[in-house]
Amino acid sequence: MTDLTGRIALVTGAAGGIGGAISRQLAAAGATVAACDLNESAAKDVAASLGASHRGYAMDISDSKAVTAALSTIESDLGPVDILVNNAGIDKIERFVDSKEDTWRAIVNVNYLGTVIVTRAVLDSMIERRSGRIINISFPMPVGSDPPARWCTQAPRARSSRSARRSHARSPPRASRSTLSARARPTPLSSTRSPS
Repeated sequence: MTDLTGRIALVTGAAGGIGGAISRQLAAAGATVAACDLNESAAKDVAASLGASHRGYAMDISDSKAVTAALSTIESDLGPVDILVNNAGIDKIERFVDSKEDTWRAIVNVNYLGTVIVTRAVLDSMIERRSGRIINISFPMPVGSDPPARWCTQAPRARSSRSARRSHARSPPRASRSTLSARARPTPLSSTRSPS
């Protein structure tokens, strides 16, 4: 991995297995990690496991005011965000015929709108500094799998990376997406195990 010394990396969903692994890899590469999660104590535990320079924060990515407040604290504590990893996501495994509108709305609010809200919150600073990276984590879902709210949010989440790339094709920040799959080849990140 590239040397990220001096870079500030914000990881959403950092208290989960994938978010924790991403946070560990970024810290190992030298970045200072702002581990963000709805569960503040778990985010702080992840940050503490990375070392003294890393911090954990509560962040409800589906709430733009909460994101703005958390980002203000992060920038005050650590500095402007250089790397954003939109990793947070939710799901409820149930048959579609048993699912309810509240569940669909929660999934869309977190998995799609949350990605847009956090990206928009960091974007102006990245554009002003002409520097930054935005990485959106998505998961391949076959059309027709239960529930549709899950697969309906993955394509727009991935497309938001493409839209950001087109908007700033000639100048930073750069946006990319990473699609995780159980059939993906092993990488240093996928071989990292979260603490039990």
